[in-house]
Amino acid sequence: MKRWTRIVMNGIILSTIAIAIKSLPNIDKNPNLFHMDVKEKSSEPRTQYQIQAELDHQQHTIRASETVSLKSKSSQDLDDLVFHLYPNSYNQVETMSNMLAKPDPKLIAKEIQKNPSLTKKDFLGDIEVKDVSIRGKKVTYTQEKQVLKIQLPDPIQPNEHVEVKIDFVVKIPYGFQRLHYRDDFYSITKWYPILAMYDSKTGKWDEKPYYPDGESDFSELSDYHMELKVPKEMTVAATGTEKEDINQNEKIIQVNAPNVREFVFFASPHYEKETRKVAGITVNSYYDKRNAQSREIAVNGLNMVEKALSFFNEKFGPYAYPEFDIMETRVLGVNMEYPTIIQMGDYSNKATKLSFVHELAHQWFYGMIGNDPYQNPALDEAFAVFADQYFNEYDTKGKNGFKHYLSDKNESIVRLPGVINRPLNQYGPNEYGKYIYGKGGIALIDLYYKVGEQKFDQIMKTYFEKNKFTNATFANFFDVVSQVAGKENADYIKKAFSLPDYHPTHLQKR
Repeated sequence: MKRWTRIVMNGIILSTIAIAIKSLPNIDKNPNLFHMDVKEKSSEPRTQYQIQAELDHQQHTIRASETVSLKSKSSQDLDDLVFHLYPNSYNQVETMSNMLAKPDPKLIAKEIQKNPSLTKKDFLGDIEVKDVSIRGKKVTYTQEKQVLKIQLPDPIQPNEHVEVKIDFVVKIPYGFQRLHYRDDFYSITKWYPILAMYDSKTGKWDEKPYYPDGESDFSELSDYHMELKVPKEMTVAATGTEKEDINQNEKIIQVNAPNVREFVFFASPHYEKETRKVAGITVNSYYDKRNAQSREIAVNGLNMVEKALSFFNEKFGPYAYPEFDIMETRVLGVNMEYPTIIQMGDYSNKATKLSFVHELAHQWFYGMIGNDPYQNPALDEAFAVFADQYFNEYDTKGKNGFKHYLSDKNESIVRLPGVINRPLNQYGPNEYGKYIYGKGGIALIDLYYKVGEQKFDQIMKTYFEKNKFTNATFANFFDVVSQVAGKENADYIKKAFSLPDYHPTHLQKR
């Protein structure tokens, strides 16, 4: 997600903060289905999702079927499987994200006045599971709030493979949240049943609902293939790489996305794109072709990403995927990151806050190096804040880098007494942003000044190399700091993130 720093682009003040379901492809018959030059961390087989979906532009729904092929990593027999149903967080206002515009009565009235065909129900969304089968046989399941529980007819033994087929329908809410449609733009995120994390130590599945403050979804790296049908006038961009064909009045898009944590797509008949190659990576910037200002901002964002991608490759480690997409959408509030693709707001709205570099940084800190954002929210957000400012330090030759960033932070942020990194439910009202985006980023700048640039770069490169394509914890980072810069520095930064009353002592504000 975002952070706040003001910039000027050509006089415009912006902010850098933020169906009929066919049989699915057979992987055994098509071994190259998921092939991509993405280096693997482990030889352990990844879970595979094969999705067939159809977007209904009139009803604003998605009818879909997914087949999930997985291998049990439990040391004990499994009697059930659990999937998250995040679209159900949109079926009531209280469970929607607090970081984005919610459909309160005033907003609903305003939108209905502009579009009288809307009803209050259109601002809510959900997912309905229609059928679940294993090895071709229907099985018993329960769908409660944001959790799908599948009762297994026969226990899954350790290391056993199983294939689960789930048919479902998603009602896409009208509005401004991450999953939405508006103005002929579709943002389809957190939209399908996704396998929950299993804790082999406790023998329990993660059944936590999506938390309204911060981000709490947590998943393993998986391989995705989707066949998507949309009206032929739609342009679609998704996690991974796309190929499309036209069949009469519909467009059929094949998407491959191996070794990613989740899968999203965006669609609109109004999309145009600017493309360039950066270090062998295809970078696309999609914008609303109806607005000249949208193209201007899209190109400026592309310029920033071009420079920052090369910088992060050098400072942290190489971006591992062949493509990266920047999307103008109709989200309102903060910007969002997903594997190989980022979600920005409406470029024609001068109040829109943009965070191209921060969201790009998440491709390293969340994308390639994963973490549990509920338990360790600072491990990706604070690192993305630092990365954003590190790039600014070099791009502006110090004029808009660390010292400028620190000068914007009043002493109350630096002197916050609480622990920076803690579970999301332990932050008080209005605390999350101050600690994660404020003091968390400051702690890493403090470490940078303490150990020096050369040593700090070595820390980050080693951390990336040791933890890419895994789910890391702060312990992994502290171990690398100890290895590269010694125990005293590791203890210093550990106390900064883990204990109360941390006060940075190495900042250079002038």
